[in-house]
Amino acid sequence: MRMRFGRLLVLASFAAANCFATIASADDSWSCSTVRILVPYAAGGGTDVVARVVAAKLSEDLHEAAIVDNRPGGKLTIAYQALLRERPDGCTLLLSNSSHTIQPLYKNLPYDPLKDFQPVSMVATGPTLLAIALSVPANDLKQFIDFAKKGGVAYGSYGVGTTGHLNGESLNADANITMTHVPYKGSAPALNDLLGGHIQALFVDGPSARPLIKAGKIRPIAAVGQSRFKAFPDLPTFGELGYRDLSSPGWWGIFVSAKTPPKLVNQIADVLKRIAGQPDTAKKFEDIGIEPYANSPDAFSAEIHTEVLRWQTIVAKRHTALE
Repeated sequence: MRMRFGRLLVLASFAAANCFATIASADDSWSCSTVRILVPYAAGGGTDVVARVVAAKLSEDLHEAAIVDNRPGGKLTIAYQALLRERPDGCTLLLSNSSHTIQPLYKNLPYDPLKDFQPVSMVATGPTLLAIALSVPANDLKQFIDFAKKGGVAYGSYGVGTTGHLNGESLNADANITMTHVPYKGSAPALNDLLGGHIQALFVDGPSARPLIKAGKIRPIAAVGQSRFKAFPDLPTFGELGYRDLSSPGWWGIFVSAKTPPKLVNQIADVLKRIAGQPDTAKKFEDIGIEPYANSPDAFSAEIHTEVLRWQTIVAKRHTALE
């Protein structure tokens, strides 16, 4: 009787161990009834457009629902804090852009941008454009700078401390002009004011600007980057025009909480890489003026640290206050 009980106890323990292992394995795999993608900008802007392409592709690939949740404002902090409140199970993602690399320069943030968030993979790269209102009497960068030197020019960006903001400050310093910065909660409201003539210039992402450029409603005069972009082959870059601080192109990428298990992070990165390699992904991104791109979590992290150092140098050089 005792031997039989002992055998049953061993079998029960073995079954429990197997069950625990199965549960642990399940917890480490990326499986969600719904994948939610937080976006720190208003709906209709470039980052929102990229997020919706990614959400649609994730739905197809995973056979699960994927939705976009816009959380604009608070200098990007609203969306970032929302991610940290969620379980680190990969079911809530954050899609941000290259402005993420400026966040470490802020004081008194409610989180550490480098320690509290895990980069997963870039999803796309593309240009940030300097676009001007049609009322501005300029057809190229030189003419615009000559116009700006007369004063009274306001430029917009998708928020204080974004790449668009600091790109404008860099241009102010390098071209010896004084444009007034006007921040917005996203590129969509900024473009509305550019169309309405409330601002004269705007540093804006390619996906947001391209439809209005094709319609002849705004005029692009230069792209942030070194080499020309496929979507804008006739548009000179700041890099080729001699503006070194404006020679790095923009990107969009996925982040999760730093508490997310590394195995899960790598699984998400693998899915994003698979999506990036699909021809219809390239076509969808090409239609909005950008290119698909994927890298590993380690490579993405290294790229971010390099950009943070670059922005630290620029901010110190320009004496730009980020509060």
